[in-house]
This record gives sequence, C-alpha cells and structure tokens, in this order.
Amino acid sequence: MAQTISIELLQLLEDKLGKEEGRKVASAIEIGFEAIEKKAEAVALQKKLEIKDELTKELATKADIVRLEGEIRTIKADFEGKIETLRSNLEGKIEKLNQKFNFMIILIIIALTLMNPVVSEIIKNLLKL
Repeated sequence: MAQTISIELLQLLEDKLGKEEGRKVASAIEIGFEAIEKKAEAVALQKKLEIKDELTKELATKADIVRLEGEIRTIKADFEGKIETLRSNLEGKIEKLNQKFNFMIILIIIALTLMNPVVSEIIKNLLKL
C-alpha cells in the first residue's frame, strides 16, 4: 500500500520550497516510502521462509513417521520372536521337570509300599515259593 504524505506536510513543503519544488520533494518522500515498504515486504518474506525452514527441520515429516513405523514393526517382530523362543524353551524345561516329578512320585510310592510290613510279608511269601 503506497504511503501518501498528508496535506499539511505538502502545504508546508510548498510554502517553504515553492509549489513546484515542494511537490518534487513530496514525490521523492512518497517514492522513499514505497521503497521502504517493498524492502520491508522482502525482509518479512525472507524471515517467513527462514522460519519455515527451521520448523521443517524440527518437525517430523510423513516419511519420518513411515520410517519409524517400519522400525517399530521390526522391533516388535524381533521381540515376539524372542518371546516365542523363550516360551518354547520354558515349555521344554517344564516338561522335563514334570517327567522327573512323576518318576519321583513313583519311586516314593514304591518305597512306601516296600516299607509297609504287610507288603514285606507278601513279598517274602512270594519269594519262598
């Protein structure tokens, strides 16, 4: 928007410098205002672009988000694989412990049976056949 000088200033310039010379000075002042305004617009645009560049560097782009999602999926898959491996190992160890426990129960039953005096007599009688 072009800046115009006030009528009072134009009148003052015409009184001090003469009508023709006052109008020339007023015109020069208006041209100066326009140049300053254009320069201010250029500086403002440059600052906007600099701020946009800085913000772009700081903000995550869609490509960054997609890349991170891929990394998260990979980490999740690795984690699930490790959990599955651990689960399989634990199931195998639990199965071995169950077998050992069952064997110990059978041994205890046999030991208790053999230590029973009634069973001992039966076995003695069978062996004396």
